[in-house]
Amino acid sequence: MWKIEGIPASPGIAIGQVTHIQELLLDFPPMVAPEQVPQEKERFFKAQQVAEEELDILQERTAVTVGEHQAEVFAAHKLMVSDPSLVEAVFDDIETNYASAEAAVETATQAIASMFASLDDEYMRERAADIKDIGKRLLRILQGKVENTEYTGILVASDLLPSDTAAIDFERVTGFITALGGKTSHSSILARAAGLAAVVGVGNVIEKLCNGDMVIVDGHAGQVLVNPEEAVLEDYRQRMEAERERARVLAESGHLPSVTADGYHIEVASNIGTPADMKKVMAAGADGVGLFRTEFLFLDKTSLPTEEEQVESYRAVLMAMPDKKIVIRTLDAGGDKQLPFIGGLTEANPALGLRAIRLCMVYKDVFKTQLRALLRAGVEGNLHIMFPMIATLEELITAKELLKEVAGELAQEGIVHRADVPVGIMIEVPSAAVIADILAPEVEFFSIGTNDLVQYTMAADRMNEHVAWLSDYFQPPVIRLIANVTQAAQKN
Repeated sequence: MWKIEGIPASPGIAIGQVTHIQELLLDFPPMVAPEQVPQEKERFFKAQQVAEEELDILQERTAVTVGEHQAEVFAAHKLMVSDPSLVEAVFDDIETNYASAEAAVETATQAIASMFASLDDEYMRERAADIKDIGKRLLRILQGKVENTEYTGILVASDLLPSDTAAIDFERVTGFITALGGKTSHSSILARAAGLAAVVGVGNVIEKLCNGDMVIVDGHAGQVLVNPEEAVLEDYRQRMEAERERARVLAESGHLPSVTADGYHIEVASNIGTPADMKKVMAAGADGVGLFRTEFLFLDKTSLPTEEEQVESYRAVLMAMPDKKIVIRTLDAGGDKQLPFIGGLTEANPALGLRAIRLCMVYKDVFKTQLRALLRAGVEGNLHIMFPMIATLEELITAKELLKEVAGELAQEGIVHRADVPVGIMIEVPSAAVIADILAPEVEFFSIGTNDLVQYTMAADRMNEHVAWLSDYFQPPVIRLIANVTQAAQKN
């Protein structure tokens, strides 16, 4: 037996035989004769149409087998396939360099993927896989090849693209291992939703795995055990059974009151990214939503979501649990998590740059549109609005004034809305934690964002393995800041 270490991308344990995913073999001329240019452009246009049809089918199937939220990635892929910048790059290469349609698609998608891969933000960096996925789909269609989905056991690949994951037969495949990838890739997200154990980022060691090798994929520890002894296999089989039993017990007890042995009630709320997540929130018996990350409504869009689109999304969440507290955080984007419809900002240190509430103060039209949508949807339930990345009292006052201004505009327009929405802030910047006693009288609640608070307090990038030991919630400076925040909250 030997062991592979990687990134735990999706929890769970899977046991099975290795099946390598076959790479798409391409054979096309890099260039064509000048008189073939119109034909190549027409070939690309037809490939676009077929790709859009395939993605519609894939989205519908994924919505049924995995979930509506997870299926939205393919709606984003459909937008990317017809994105003007991609089409322009392909047509320009064909017309200027007499590139074949395949060569032009390969060049354009590789360039866009490389741009995403160079970003610092993990979420945006892993969007490179989505661009590669689109390129692979277009090339396969141009080559007239059929996608192979007849796989079983544990899948092994250099990288598993979102469409690869969605095409998996979950009755026959129980886990996967990839050389590349990370926790926030769409494939990892799909794997978690589908209950597949996954370990990613293992490197070139996958070349040592042979079809038929027996492996254990430990998605909790980020480990793969290759050709384990029978005793090890039996141990993991028992662990799998224990996990199934635990899941059964949790499902049965999820709707019981969250009360300690001495009778103290503790509110247990869920974090969500889209309205589709509410099905799982209700199934789990949560007391409400503690954080709705609204940026996920924006990040995969090529244009700003309209006020009506946002109202619909927020209303869906509020109506799902009308009597429960729903905390919706305003847009937390910017820095190197760029919004396509705003355009890139060149910043030497994006983590300390124009992000979250700071971005909203610059792009007030975007912010006000969201606030209008929130107040309009607020009549449907127990809405609480939360501002992210507040660092100063001035920022908080300005944000509250804009909220009041928007409420006034809605009243003047005769639009039904809720004006008395409780307002809170994320405490994720050390400066806010230090002046928590000054901020507390201005809000109804605090929410401590420990990830960023630790990162900014310890001056350590939590994604940097060399300083990972500093990213600890129990560091004394962090504990002191949290204590300061809780004391300020209790006094108000």
